[in-house]
This record gives sequence, C-alpha cells and structure tokens, in this order.
Amino acid sequence: MTTTFPLHLQQPFNLRMTVESHGWCQLAPWCWDGKHLERTVRLGPGAEWVQVQQPVAEQLLIETSSSDTAAVEERVSRWLHLDWDPSEFLSLCDHNDTDIARFIRSGGGRFLRGDTFYEDLIKTVCTINTTWKQTRSMVASLVNLAEGLFPEPEQLQAIGPTRMAEECKLGFRAKTVDTVTHQLLQDDVIHIDGSAREGIVDYEYLKSLKGIGPYAAAHTMMLLRDFQTLPVDSEVSAYLRQQSLDPKDAQNAFQHWGEYRFLGYKLKRIVDQENWIGD
Repeated sequence: MTTTFPLHLQQPFNLRMTVESHGWCQLAPWCWDGKHLERTVRLGPGAEWVQVQQPVAEQLLIETSSSDTAAVEERVSRWLHLDWDPSEFLSLCDHNDTDIARFIRSGGGRFLRGDTFYEDLIKTVCTINTTWKQTRSMVASLVNLAEGLFPEPEQLQAIGPTRMAEECKLGFRAKTVDTVTHQLLQDDVIHIDGSAREGIVDYEYLKSLKGIGPYAAAHTMMLLRDFQTLPVDSEVSAYLRQQSLDPKDAQNAFQHWGEYRFLGYKLKRIVDQENWIGD
C-alpha cells in the first residue's frame, strides 16, 4: 500500500536544478532518472521508500510506502533544503551577478543532501583523494552492508575499519570513518541516527576531527548551509587556475560573496554549464 500527497512550495524551487546541482544524486541509496528522485529511508522501526517528483512549479508530489506523511515531509524538506530562504543571498546576487540571481529565482541554488549530517560527512570522506567512480563504489558498498539503507553510526562501528577497507574498498578512509564516528558519539555531537545536535557542529570542530581537513570540513558545512568557506579540492583548484587564480588564495578570491563564498563559486559554474553533475 502506498500513500501519495502533495507538498506545497513556499519559495521558487526546481527539483531537477536542485538534484543535479552536484553529484550526490549518483550516490546510493539515491535513484534519479531525471524526473523521479527516490530512496529507501529509516522511518520508525523499519525501512520505507520515498519518491519525489514535481508535476507543477508550485508543488512536489510525494509517493511513499509510509503512512507517516509528516515524517516523510520532514525528510524531503531536509533533502532538498525546502526551508531555505534565499532572500539575503539574492540581494547579494543582484549586486554581484544577475545571472545567478535569475537562476535562484528560477528555482535553483539548493543542493541535494542525505538523510542526516552523518551521512553527508561520511560520503564526503569517501570523496577524499580518489576518483568519482571509486567514491560511487565505496558508498554503494556501505549501503549494501546496511541492506539498502545508509548505515547509522553504530552500524559502521560494528562493521569496523577492517571490513570497510577490505569489503567496501575504503582504504585509508576506513580508519578515518571509524575514528570520526567514535569521536562524534563520544562528544555527543550526533544523535544515534546520525543527525547533528543543534548548534554544536561548526567548521573548526570538524577540522579538529582526525582525518578531516579543510576541504572535507568546508564541504560538509556547505551541506549544513554554511557557505562561507570554499571546499578546495583538485577540481576547484583546476578551475581557479583556469581563471588565473592561485588555489591558495581561493577564500580571498571570493570574498566579495561574504558568507556565501561557496554559492558564488559553485552557482556561477552551474550557470555557465561548466560543472553540472559528475561523469
């Protein structure tokens, strides 16, 4: 038995623009066919599937195996940043880049994210010093070990770094995942489901975790809607060099965007069609 219900949108929003804004839609357990976004999630004691589409501009249509529509709506809102108010950023766009302003007013500017802060952090770890193909494989293997769901912190602790390294091919990242998971739980920064406790996680805290450097910290914070630090990896570095900029000066190069450095950088690339989604 399935439940279908509409979710009315309060801000301009485009599902395709949001889902294809970066490569997360290619990482398990996400499935995206260009129109339908689907995944399996934990809701209550069991696993449920949720599918999202946008038949009209003003609303999303949600189909799910769960009867708890309020819980499903809460998950969908997190995945798609539906509660984000871009008005402050738009004012900056009107001054800095009217193309980005038009993109935001057309429903773009958000980024698909996972069920929890923990999922986004571990997926980010799986992007460190590797290829996108290998990232996809690592994440898919972790999801397979959790029977189609992204594993919760205690599940990854139980799996352990040896199995993560050998069965999921995480390599050195397996130790990072294990160490970081232990520290997050010990510091009481996350709930048992992997969601972050309000107001505790910030950029400096993430950098204090063994194995989490400036790139991973900035990328994870971006998915928590803290856009002030540019996550500089090899891709960003290559782009900056194409613009005759030194990657070491990345933060200064986008300082005219203030607290929205990442959005100023990333949305410009999307608007220019230079970096849509992964290969």
